[in-house]
Amino acid sequence: MKTVIRKSFKRELFLCFIVVALVPMVITGCFLVSVLKARLSRDYEEKTQEQLISVENRLAGVFDEMEQAAQEIMSDGVIVDGITQTDSWLKNKAYKRLYEKTQDLREIAWFHIYDAQGRCSLSTSPQGAEGELPPYWGLLKVARTHSHEMILRRASWEQDKEKPCLQGACAILDEDEECLGFVVMDITESHFETILSGTYNEENGIAVLNSYWEDVYSTKAAKEASLAQTLRTRRMAGEDLRQTTDGITFYIAPLEQTGLYIILGKEPVFTRDVTNMTVGVMMIMAVCSLLLCIAAAGVMSNYLTAPVKRLSQAMARVEGGDLDMQVGSGRKDEFGQLSASFDGMTRQIKENLALQVKQQKELNDSNIAMMQAQLNPHFLYNTLDTIKWVAKAHHVSELATMASGLAKILRTSISEAQFISLSEEVSLVCAYMDIQKIRFDGNFTYDVELPLELEDCMVPKMIIQPIVENAIIHGLKEREHGHIFLNIYEEEETLCIEVYDDGCGMDETILGLLKERNREELKGHIGFYNVDTIIRLHYGTQYGLYAENQPEGGARVRITLPIVRE
Repeated sequence: MKTVIRKSFKRELFLCFIVVALVPMVITGCFLVSVLKARLSRDYEEKTQEQLISVENRLAGVFDEMEQAAQEIMSDGVIVDGITQTDSWLKNKAYKRLYEKTQDLREIAWFHIYDAQGRCSLSTSPQGAEGELPPYWGLLKVARTHSHEMILRRASWEQDKEKPCLQGACAILDEDEECLGFVVMDITESHFETILSGTYNEENGIAVLNSYWEDVYSTKAAKEASLAQTLRTRRMAGEDLRQTTDGITFYIAPLEQTGLYIILGKEPVFTRDVTNMTVGVMMIMAVCSLLLCIAAAGVMSNYLTAPVKRLSQAMARVEGGDLDMQVGSGRKDEFGQLSASFDGMTRQIKENLALQVKQQKELNDSNIAMMQAQLNPHFLYNTLDTIKWVAKAHHVSELATMASGLAKILRTSISEAQFISLSEEVSLVCAYMDIQKIRFDGNFTYDVELPLELEDCMVPKMIIQPIVENAIIHGLKEREHGHIFLNIYEEEETLCIEVYDDGCGMDETILGLLKERNREELKGHIGFYNVDTIIRLHYGTQYGLYAENQPEGGARVRITLPIVRE
């Protein structure tokens, strides 16, 4: 598939358009869903916490009111005296006082007065004063041992709309801390519904559990979701109480100093149905976008690849030899500029081809003339060789040396080889310096240091001679006893050739021109420029020629080349 796509610019462009259009949409969609989910979850949790706090405040307020009412009842002598009275008038008086004290609380709890033996004496419940509670265990026992606070306990019998699910009790004591009876408050499911009315969303499950995580009160939604049982199962299994693997998230708030817990159970804001619906909407949008992208990409790719296709066809015809081919695009964009450049290129190629044919004809004529002129250097070389032998025959050694050296230099200069060994190059330089010593009547001496391991290095021919010539002609002028030192060595895999002289040094202007490689201004020092140019053309700009004056007098010219042995 990848190979098929890469074989066509149009298909590549088509795929690129689709990817560029779809990827941002998918990323943006996922990002928006994540942001929406986070925002909804946060708002959802904030509202849930507000409901939980509202329930907590309502229950705490009710328990405080109940405790306050119980304190008022215990401090009312008429009610306390009515516990053990059998006189109907006194009994009714105690009932009346009890109803007065509990007037504002009878919708949220029933109040009972029990004697010290656990028999009900007074009651605000519809069933009246009936029933008994054991004073030696359970609620009354705890109330007696905690005589200065209200005790809340889960009712021990089956829950029913009209039966208490939570009971509170306070012990009634005399001045000697003897127990005279108990104030018992019953809260039924109906009472809980009245208390919690308007504090929570009825779709949520609300449960009140005791310290043993037993159900005290549960709303209808909480019972259907088995809120208390699920929470107790999680707690016994050591699981996170708020994890949502079974579709319920618990919000828990303890009621201080009561031993009770308020549990609010809610389904996650993003249920499976909501998630599936969101994914479905995204898939529909993706498919619609894909179809739209395919249509737009097809139009755009055709529009953009049409000029490329025409250029490709024109190039194929030019490769076949049709230099008269012209694209002639009327577009004003980059493709139009490219077509115009292609048309100009074909015209230029046609003109260059005609010019090349003309130049080749002229070159052929020049080669014939050069071959005819080749006789002159050979004639000069043969004549110099004859002079050498005549000079040796007549014992004129200086003339023989000059003729031999000049012939050696001439033979190398007219040879076809562009590169010679370093030992050959040094030999030519020595021959040249021998000729110059004779010419200047021995006014200078020279030394050469060439390590044996560098003799077979290959260098461009005649690159040292112009440097030595400059040292002799310009550096040692007006010197009676000058010295030239040619030092060759290897440094960090680089061949270094240094020419020292102890003459007058080089003019700073000339040094500047050499550094700038100004051929026009060098004039008489054109040899420096030629040597530097040859080296840089062959080996690169990191190599070349460098010149400087020495503090003790004279000049030093350094040539750097790579070490090449072939």
